[in-house]
Amino acid sequence: MKKIISIDIGSTWTKCGLFVLAASGLKLERRLAVPTTQDNLVRGFSQALSGLLGKDVNTPLKELVGAAEIYFSSSAKGGLRIAAIGLVPDLTLQLARLAAMSAGGKVIASFAFSLTRSDLQTLEKLQPDILLFSGGTDGGNSRYILENARKLAGSALSCPVVYAGNRAVAEEVADLMNKKEVIVTENLMPELGQVNLEPVREKIREIFLKRIVNGRGLSEIVELSGSQPRPTPLAVFELISVIPGYQPEWSDLAAIDIGGATTDFYSNTESYLETDTVVLKGLREPKVKRTVEGDLGMRVSARSLLDSGWPYLEERLRELGPGAEELKNYVEKISRDLDYLPRSEEECLFDRLLAETCVYHAALRHAGGWKETYTPQGRVYVQTGKDLRRVRAVIGSGGFLSAADSAGVMRFPLQKLKACGQERKLLPEQAHFYADRQYLFSLLGNLVEKYPSEAAALAVASLEKLNDEE
Repeated sequence: MKKIISIDIGSTWTKCGLFVLAASGLKLERRLAVPTTQDNLVRGFSQALSGLLGKDVNTPLKELVGAAEIYFSSSAKGGLRIAAIGLVPDLTLQLARLAAMSAGGKVIASFAFSLTRSDLQTLEKLQPDILLFSGGTDGGNSRYILENARKLAGSALSCPVVYAGNRAVAEEVADLMNKKEVIVTENLMPELGQVNLEPVREKIREIFLKRIVNGRGLSEIVELSGSQPRPTPLAVFELISVIPGYQPEWSDLAAIDIGGATTDFYSNTESYLETDTVVLKGLREPKVKRTVEGDLGMRVSARSLLDSGWPYLEERLRELGPGAEELKNYVEKISRDLDYLPRSEEECLFDRLLAETCVYHAALRHAGGWKETYTPQGRVYVQTGKDLRRVRAVIGSGGFLSAADSAGVMRFPLQKLKACGQERKLLPEQAHFYADRQYLFSLLGNLVEKYPSEAAALAVASLEKLNDEE
């Protein structure tokens, strides 16, 4: 039997699991978590590894990494922060955002058309880890691209720039920005309607490995373990990507991961079902999609969640009885003390409502919708975004959803969303709900590249189906 260790270095906790690979597949032997040591990520990594292996905390890291195959991921210090520039919001900018999020990044700002002085000041203030610069089909519009390249060349922006736009002016863009680090890759949209995400994802991952890892103290781990890390969301994305290929009965699935700062929504299902009565407006989105929302979180982002989600929260408070001021006071309390856990029935309810709100708004932004309209040929539906109606399994992960005791915390807000507004949201219609009870998805995602079938099998086997009863 082969021992395999997977470690995920998060912003707050470093999670790890010891797995055994045998003829029957992959089995979890032990799992634990230790606080992430932000001042020195290697120290927390070593503590997690020694605890997992039952070794003394002073055991040299070199001795620890020799005990098993090791794979790891990291979202420490907030994850991979990406700013995106495109031309048309509904086309190249949307593609840039999709590419950044599918590579495991968090889009912290996005801009369309010509960059203004205010846009440049925002970029300089944010100082993202990567700037994704796209726009135009090959041989198409170049005016805005060259104009933006000149403005970026004169800016104080210091991060790497990934250029993934009109290849006809790629060399000119690189020349204009010759004092910046510019990495040129294939166009995100070489022809109108053609989506080309993979080259951009690969370049973003290369930058993460070469620059971000070194800047966060992980180079020692890479050198000793011989393993390259992944951004944590990319690890989960890759697991969601392979599950249907090895577990066909899970061919249409979604996963929602609520953290203290962000909420990630993943889906693996065909985005558009071609029929005579449905017309797609805009891009056909990829089968596997990730979105991440930086204003939706249970602790770090609790204040912004209160603002973003107030209409939903206000309606739920009217239905359930607690007062608005009590909820606001609770949000202030958990924002000051990020490790705070609810201590009363009312506080447990408030946490539940915050989680519901994260699900509601993450789904609102991830899922597409359609509107009814009439043409000379009769009634048709105009679809925008991704169709999730065929999703049969919705998986809850993260601290709150992993511990959920019923499906209601996900099912209820999705049902509310279906009846929201004039546009019908294309949400799961007959889904079952599951909990990633042991919080294994990020750990198994680290193993996908070498052990895809085994990781997919254990991921599915470890899920707990949630009861619909409240």
